[in-house]
Amino acid sequence: MRGEINLCQVDKSYAKEIYKKIKLDILNLKIKDGDFLTLAELAEKYNVSKTPVRDALGTLEIQGYLKSLPRKGYLVKAVTQRNIRESFQMRSILEIAAVNSAVEIASDSELESILQLAMKFPNDSQSGEISEFNELNDMFHMLIIKATHNSLLIETCEVIMENLSRILLMDCKKLEFINEKEDHINIAKALIERDSKKAEELMVKHISHLEARFYSK
Repeated sequence: MRGEINLCQVDKSYAKEIYKKIKLDILNLKIKDGDFLTLAELAEKYNVSKTPVRDALGTLEIQGYLKSLPRKGYLVKAVTQRNIRESFQMRSILEIAAVNSAVEIASDSELESILQLAMKFPNDSQSGEISEFNELNDMFHMLIIKATHNSLLIETCEVIMENLSRILLMDCKKLEFINEKEDHINIAKALIERDSKKAEELMVKHISHLEARFYSK
C-alpha cells in the first residue's frame, strides 16, 4: 500500500515537471500552433511512463493550450483573433487597477525597484535578444502587480501575462527597443511620483500601442 502511494506521488511530481516543460515550449514557440503531440512520443522524450504525460496534457487542455483528439493525441490550439483581443482587454483592465493600487499601497523601495528594472531594458536590437526583452518585460509588469499585495490579482495577471508572452513573441520583428525602454521608465517614474492619473494614462497608451502594433503586422 505504501509503495502504491509513493508511486502515485512520483507520477504527480513527474506530471508537474512535464507540464512546466511543455507549457514553456508552447509559450516560447518551440512547440508551435497546429503541432500534434502524442503520449508515446512525449513519454519517450522525457523518459517517463504515459501516466504523468497524460496528466500534464490534460491540465494544458483545461487551460486552453491543447485540444484532445480521442485515441490519437493532442493538437496545439492556434492563437485566435478573439484570444488576442480578449487578452489585451483583460490586461488593460487589470493593469489599470494595478497601477492605481500600487500608487496607494506600495512602499518607496518597491516602486524604486520597478524603475531600476526599467533601466535594464535594452536600447536596441543589437544589445538585447527578444527572449531577454520578454523576460524583463514580464518581470516589470509583474513587479507592478505584485506591489498591490493582492494575491488574487497577482494570480489572475500571471495567467494573462503567460498567454500574451506567446502572442508577443509572434510580434518581435516590429519591436522598437528604445521606445519600449522609455515607456517602461516613464511608467515607473509616474509610480514613484505617486501620480496615479499619469501612471494609468501611460499604461493604457503602452498596452494600446502593443495591441495596435500586433494588428499592423
